[in-house]
Amino acid sequence: MKTRAFALCLVLVLVGTLVFGAGTKESAPAGPQSVTLRFGWWGGDSRHEAYIAAAQRYMELNPNIKIVSEYGGWDGYREKLYTQLAGGNAPHIFQNHFTWLGEQSAWSGKAVVKDLKQYGQYLDMSIFPQGFLESNVIYNEQLLALPSSVNTDALIVNKAVLDKIGFDYEQNWSFEDFFAFSAELRKVDPSLYFENGMAASDIHMYWFLAYLVQKTGLPYATDYQLSYDEATVTEAFRFLKRYFDEKVVEPLGTLELYTGNYPQNPKWVGGQTGVMFGMLSTLENYVNAMGDYKKDATVIRLPILEGAKDPYFQTKVGQIFSIAASATEAEAIEAAKFINWMNTDIEAGILLKLSRGIPVSEAQNKALSDAGLLSPLVVKAMQYANEAGEGIGQGTLIRNNEIARIGADMISSVAFGRSTPEEAAQSYVKLVNRKLGELKAAQK
Repeated sequence: MKTRAFALCLVLVLVGTLVFGAGTKESAPAGPQSVTLRFGWWGGDSRHEAYIAAAQRYMELNPNIKIVSEYGGWDGYREKLYTQLAGGNAPHIFQNHFTWLGEQSAWSGKAVVKDLKQYGQYLDMSIFPQGFLESNVIYNEQLLALPSSVNTDALIVNKAVLDKIGFDYEQNWSFEDFFAFSAELRKVDPSLYFENGMAASDIHMYWFLAYLVQKTGLPYATDYQLSYDEATVTEAFRFLKRYFDEKVVEPLGTLELYTGNYPQNPKWVGGQTGVMFGMLSTLENYVNAMGDYKKDATVIRLPILEGAKDPYFQTKVGQIFSIAASATEAEAIEAAKFINWMNTDIEAGILLKLSRGIPVSEAQNKALSDAGLLSPLVVKAMQYANEAGEGIGQGTLIRNNEIARIGADMISSVAFGRSTPEEAAQSYVKLVNRKLGELKAAQK
């Protein structure tokens, strides 16, 4: 009996030790929280490949993070994004545009993007030049996006085409020269075009506005009033009428087929157009589309009117990324870390190459140069941009959806012969000033 009683007591002691010991045992530290981030952007194939590779590498380095890529072309991106922002289901991290930030900062009284100042501890702000953020991405004292690159306009050339007219690739040239170069080229071969061309909406933002700014030295609007009188706007439409009539480019109806994907135009791919307007961030994509003509790619200066009062073209903020206001705090923190990694990490810089333009980070630029990934064409395009000087640029108002539509409609009307330049200018000035007045009233 004593033996059985002793054994029973021993069992009870052991059980008690296990129970109470388990109760006092320290818990193992929890691992990093698993977070899924949606990452959205627009671009061409080279950018898609670069960002997918960067996201994949980041997930390898951070196994608790899953990144879902959502990407497409430029066409329709803004409309889709704004629908998502309004519905509270935008990607956690998304490519934004610096000209959209003003309207996003005053979005019907509700925040649609995070103020990134809240996440400063996760972001290295030392890579940005003094005043760069203030002049590009801060509205109402809120940091609405973070730039990842600088960008500038560029003209990519197929030398196999322009060599036929003995083109001087180092020359300064003007808008008037479009017609002389085109005429020379068509004498050699009527199937050739000097410029690959753009859709009416892009012609409005670039050639049309560049002509007006260079002519007057004035920004698009002053105190919500168009800065150009009807006579000056008529001149710009006369230039565009000649531009189409003298076949500098293909007919506008054909150009519109390649909206947002200009390098896929068979004329460019097949070596039948000489010049393509683009930016540093799209240069690689445009050159890659040249196929057998890649070896003939170079860049030239942008057109400047003789006696221009302002060059118009400017070095500007390139790609910027925002964090959607609908992101949870945990998602926003991880999104900020990912943006910072893309902006500062050497390996990230190598993976992204020039898909976003010239990186803001000097360390990433040096790494690209050391790896032979900083294209001489990009360096030369930047040199030409710096030589031209810093121009007024677009501003935000010309990108307003309704104003952009007015511009595209009037350019189309002139291109298809439905309106004279005088009629188009009269309608343009009237309609744009009406819309600008509405925008001004909405600010009160």
